[in-house]
Amino acid sequence: MSTLRTNEEPSAHVYEQIPTSHYLIDSRKGPYYTGDYKLGLNFYSFSHNLNSWMKGSTEGAPPIDTMQVIRFAKEAGFDAVDITSYYIPGYDNFTMPTKSDEEIFEYARTIKNLCSELGIAISGTGVKNDFADPSDERRALDVKRVKYWIDVAAEMGTPVMRVFNGEVPKDIETSGWEAIARERIVPALRECAEYGAEKGVIIGMQNHGDMVCTADQVIRILNWVDHPNIGLINDSGFFKKFLERTGEGYAWYDDIEAVLPYTVNFQVKRKPAGANTDILVDLEELFTRIRYSNYRGYIPLETLWVNGDKDHPKDLSEPPFEQIKDFLGKMRAASESTKTIKK
Repeated sequence: MSTLRTNEEPSAHVYEQIPTSHYLIDSRKGPYYTGDYKLGLNFYSFSHNLNSWMKGSTEGAPPIDTMQVIRFAKEAGFDAVDITSYYIPGYDNFTMPTKSDEEIFEYARTIKNLCSELGIAISGTGVKNDFADPSDERRALDVKRVKYWIDVAAEMGTPVMRVFNGEVPKDIETSGWEAIARERIVPALRECAEYGAEKGVIIGMQNHGDMVCTADQVIRILNWVDHPNIGLINDSGFFKKFLERTGEGYAWYDDIEAVLPYTVNFQVKRKPAGANTDILVDLEELFTRIRYSNYRGYIPLETLWVNGDKDHPKDLSEPPFEQIKDFLGKMRAASESTKTIKK
């Protein structure tokens, strides 16, 4: 990755940001929504515990498996689960699956059947990929991997496949953001969108503080892809200036609002400026902004922990059930309290 800047703007030849205000000019034209939202659990909230299970580890965070997380989500009152593909045995971040198609698709059907039995929806899934990598071979493999997991998503009955844009590559200074986005990221996303359309699975491009940090970058890329089967996973914890380490001092709620017309799913984080910061999300502000939009889909939460955090999963005797239920309670309260417009 390139060296991240902390106190200076990226030079114009790398990326010149169109201000978010430009994209907010025509916002809030529709009625203020006063209905209910369906809240979901992103599986990455249990990442430390699920990784212990996947690795068969007896050290670190107490293990929990995929089926146990689904049952917890139902008992805790979630409306849906976002079942990250990382936690399907056989998944690998850099290779094609390490288990047979028969095993993986059977596991996907088991997930679908359990969710149906419990009466909880599946709102999405996701993979790790890097479409900004300079290597044509690496990008081609990642497209192939995404297509495979789209097939799995279709087997599970999952409506949205979450993908990344990619890490900031080493040649960002010489190639510039737009060239990398247009020449590497956009063609890969379009190919995935076309394949997803054939399978009935929407592609959700996630802003992740990597090659896509701003509302401007989100909107430009989606416009360049120009395909009806792609939208945004609106990640509330990763809007910031491009190449900055955190979103401290950035107007992240404006960016969240500006991209709502493109949003097909959410990841609501506890810390909008990044997991390594101390600022907590203002959930009433967030839900108010969402209510001014036409978004009516699921709103999953994703809890993250970094070393030094209180109640880090590796320091607990059981998975962080109470911490996740507490955040769900706060989201439900904010969703309820914002049904009426604050004067």
